[in-house]
Amino acid sequence: MKEYIRHFDEHKLFRKLKHISGKISINLLYYILVLFYLTTDKGVPVKTRIIIIAALGYLIIPTDAISDFIPGLGFTDDAAFIAYAISNATIYITPEIRDKALKRLTDLLGKEKANEIVFKNFF
Repeated sequence: MKEYIRHFDEHKLFRKLKHISGKISINLLYYILVLFYLTTDKGVPVKTRIIIIAALGYLIIPTDAISDFIPGLGFTDDAAFIAYAISNATIYITPEIRDKALKRLTDLLGKEKANEIVFKNFF
């Protein structure tokens, strides 16, 4: 996990999100943003924050288990790590965190596209 943690950087994350926003689902993009906002939340324990930062670092890293360039499979490993991080952080996701993530999603994609997000009882 240490290897992935050192790759986490806010600017690199948002550059990567702009680059992949058309290649991943809107929901996955939203969950990534939720995780990003949890990294600065003081209510999130250090152990959980480490998992989150590692998952986001893994997303950023250019070489991972399954190359992001493989159509249909490229982001499955990234999505699995994001899902793992979300499952560890669910109890810390507040309405404020959800609102910040949705606002940032709207800023990235525009209101019309952001409205396509499908909220499920994930958290």
